[in-house]
Amino acid sequence: MSQDLNRTVPTAPKTERWVLIMALAFVPVVAALVVPDAARIALLAIGGVTFLAGFVLMVRKSRASRGDDSLRRLVPSRSE
Repeated sequence: MSQDLNRTVPTAPKTERWVLIMALAFVPVVAALVVPDAARIALLAIGGVTFLAGFVLMVRKSRASRGDDSLRRLVPSRSE
């Protein structure tokens, strides 16, 4: 019975929010390839803003984590 209490249910791997947002940024860019010229610039702008939001989330996540310092060197901290 004690073995049943110690078992943990395996969970699905966690996907970072910034990865999803950056991947979704390509949807309006691909859609801009097939829409009329009037909507093309707006879709490209939406894709760019979405990609930038994902990049900001990635930098914030990398600075908050205690692990790898490779992304922390891209943006200087305020204390430096």
